[in-house]
Amino acid sequence: MTQLSRRRSRRRFLEAAGLAAAGIAVGTTAPRLVFAKTKTPVKFTLPWVSDGSNLFVYVAKERGFWDKHGLDVSIARGNGSVSAAEAIGAGRFDFGMCAPLAAILETVKGLPVMALATCAYDATMGIGVLDNGPIKTLKDLEGHKMGSTVTSGEYPFLPAFAQKAGFDLSKVTIVQVDNKVRDPLLPQHAVDAISGFASTFMAEYIATGVKAHAFLYSHYGIPNYGNTVMTQPHRVAAAPQLCAAFVDGMMQGLKATMLDPADAIKILFKAAPELALAQTARKQIDVGTGLTIYVGAHEIVKTKGMGYIIPKDYEAQTDLVMQYLAKPGDKRPAITGMMTNRFAGHLKFTTAEWAAVQKNASTYGSYVS
Repeated sequence: MTQLSRRRSRRRFLEAAGLAAAGIAVGTTAPRLVFAKTKTPVKFTLPWVSDGSNLFVYVAKERGFWDKHGLDVSIARGNGSVSAAEAIGAGRFDFGMCAPLAAILETVKGLPVMALATCAYDATMGIGVLDNGPIKTLKDLEGHKMGSTVTSGEYPFLPAFAQKAGFDLSKVTIVQVDNKVRDPLLPQHAVDAISGFASTFMAEYIATGVKAHAFLYSHYGIPNYGNTVMTQPHRVAAAPQLCAAFVDGMMQGLKATMLDPADAIKILFKAAPELALAQTARKQIDVGTGLTIYVGAHEIVKTKGMGYIIPKDYEAQTDLVMQYLAKPGDKRPAITGMMTNRFAGHLKFTTAEWAAVQKNASTYGSYVS
């Protein structure tokens, strides 16, 4: 090699190293460990109250998965995915979690929100029925009553679900009720079905001994991701290493939860001791945690790694928002401005770990068909 060639090779190496250090290399961005004396404060919001669907956030904090990156993460409770997406888009939080449907809607409305990694490949939108009730197939809904809350996230997509599942929604009597009174209607036999999120109503039913199961939208070709890590697009461009570090801490917390749910539940009760006051709280948290593992254990994780967002699923969710939630004249945003896998996929399961995760999730698959 000539002296000129050696200089050029060295220059290319240094340029590549500089780009990587700046976090702007092409492809994925891996987090760098930063053992800083002064930690960087990070504001984070949950989509809802502390429960089994988000306990891995507390695992990430308690187990120091963010500390090792020099992040001091404060956790705020949420008031629903729509509110969380709005707060994230408006910059009131650095990061947060919400369902992508809500984030896409906020982007359409002019508050851009970007997905960095998914923690749940299914929000569990669906229809709940009693095991011994009259609804054996979704076609059986015709001529029966279904309790629904019009402000609930699954409600706008009932027409799409009916079309995909092959039943006539116009032949179903919708009983519109408040979310606080909807779930008891089914075991009281006031309705023959309810629409909602199985992660919520099934946790309550199982904890109280109600024999029920759910028909999920996702099983009929309607992707609807659940808890997904979100931030503003400008942060991805301006602080990629921060994004990488935050996502890594979250994925580490999720992985630990999926491998040892019992320990994760202990951490949740330590962080939110008020949860133990309710008589059925422990059982509800158990079920919520099990469903969290079930919806997080998508086969794509085996090949692409934790947090990976399937682009065609995000496209399909954007289509749903544009058809059922957007206003006439609203512009459809490109998914390249709403999601990235740049920070996902770095963390994977070994073959033995994946088998353990499947075992932890297996009990809960029977509740959602």
